[in-house]
Amino acid sequence: MSIKLKTDNLSPGLGNDFRNDLVDNFSEIEKEINKLDPDENSGQITKEELDKLKNDFMKDNEALKERINRILLGVDVESIEIVVNRILNEKGVSK
Repeated sequence: MSIKLKTDNLSPGLGNDFRNDLVDNFSEIEKEINKLDPDENSGQITKEELDKLKNDFMKDNEALKERINRILLGVDVESIEIVVNRILNEKGVSK
């Protein structure tokens, strides 16, 4: 997929130097954008990639559920440390 920006039909109303700078910038941006996705099948995802994304999502979702449960039970060490440190900082006990 190639993206074509309007790079050279800009009005010279703000001055030719400004217009030329804009044209040059847009031309460079267009080149970089087109380098990002040189594949003809851009935007397409394979079943394997989709399955991997789904599995990664499911793992992350499960880890998040477990963390939420630990927080609700008051046994999530990381959250407890954050809260205790915040309280100590507010009371001026530590920095």
